[in-house]
Amino acid sequence: MAKVRIELFATLREKFGKSVEVECDSLEDCFRKAAKVLGDEFLREVLDEEGGIRDDRIITINGRNIKDEMKELKNGDVIAVFPPIAGG
Repeated sequence: MAKVRIELFATLREKFGKSVEVECDSLEDCFRKAAKVLGDEFLREVLDEEGGIRDDRIITINGRNIKDEMKELKNGDVIAVFPPIAGG
């Protein structure tokens, strides 16, 4: 198991706070364990019904976009979650 930090941005930060630390085996496991702390709504904000990353989310590990690529996690990794952002 890896101890990682999940950082949240924009509207997710407003709803759930800045970050949470969890020990997990996979990216999906990390999000499920974070939901135990942040609430089930967090899981719906990040994962789709099949347990994959929602199409409208950007997920990075240590600053690298990992869209549709499940990477092995290591202690100290930082997972960042970005919701869709619009502006003008």
